[in-house]
Amino acid sequence: MIDTAKLLTVIIEAGSFISALAAIAAGLVMFRITRKFGSGFLASGFKTFSFGVFFIAAGILIDAIQGYIQTSNSNPLISQLVVILLIVKELLFVLGTYIIVIGSKKTGDKLESLTK
Repeated sequence: MIDTAKLLTVIIEAGSFISALAAIAAGLVMFRITRKFGSGFLASGFKTFSFGVFFIAAGILIDAIQGYIQTSNSNPLISQLVVILLIVKELLFVLGTYIIVIGSKKTGDKLESLTK
């Protein structure tokens, strides 16, 4: 008989991996598209955003790995690893979001200064 709880976990984690790969692809596109803009600050803004996206993608990957490890083992050492992965994941999410927000603010400020 199929264990539906584990099957559901695998399906959910597969969705996380697909999301992470899409985020990595978006980050690569943002990182490479910078030369097509005539203005240098837009290029640097996109480059900054791409780094934030990479951090968030890494957090998504760690989240998927953590979920899979959590359902597959009940070893006390594994539970400590899950806690460490949780902390690393949250740090990556916060760092990625911070990079994107600060990059957006700096790019917006530069655009605003051009219109004055």
